[in-house]
Amino acid sequence: MRRLLLALAVLLSMITAALGQERFDFKVREDMFAGFDGDTAAFDRAMKLIADTLARHPDHAQALVWRGDGRLFLAGQAFRRGALTEGRRLYGEAMADLERAVALAPSDIAVRIPRATGLQPFARGMRPFDRAEADRLTRIVIADLEFVLTASTSFWNATHNRGELLGALADSWLQLGEPVKAKAYLDRMTGELPDTSYAKNAALRLADPAAKAPLTCLGCH
Repeated sequence: MRRLLLALAVLLSMITAALGQERFDFKVREDMFAGFDGDTAAFDRAMKLIADTLARHPDHAQALVWRGDGRLFLAGQAFRRGALTEGRRLYGEAMADLERAVALAPSDIAVRIPRATGLQPFARGMRPFDRAEADRLTRIVIADLEFVLTASTSFWNATHNRGELLGALADSWLQLGEPVKAKAYLDRMTGELPDTSYAKNAALRLADPAAKAPLTCLGCH
């Protein structure tokens, strides 16, 4: 989960910095990512900061979307240890946070990207157990990323920005079993990002949609 979140968090950082938006994620994401890697204390700090922010500002959309991502992480942990009732409760709370955040700030890239990056890996993990719900979540991811693609056109000329966004869209369509729709983004990766790892891996996936070549987090580490 952290791999994809880090990839698109870098994209979020570059785009929202260019837009001059308030950056709540600067305050919370490092602890949140450390928590996803197993640092419980860091995760608790992130969730406390979010809770304190929401106590003061209940309609803080950026805090809500990060709480939703945190709750998705906790839901995944609960499902993995077999605590299904707890997992379903946390999943419901997470989705309520994510949906409310976007309802409050539908045009805020700093809300749409964290929702997409939280839902995409969660949907991937859910797919073997509930294909219909995983597909529904993936379509939300696509809608968020296509919004970002349109809204941020003048700010994503950097290779990494463009590659991560196009790669995430292509990967989402492939997860849905829609190689024709994925091809539009894979073609853009090969055409707009020549001589890069994005173009190379996109070409591999064009030749074989089931290939293991990753389409995101290329050059993140």
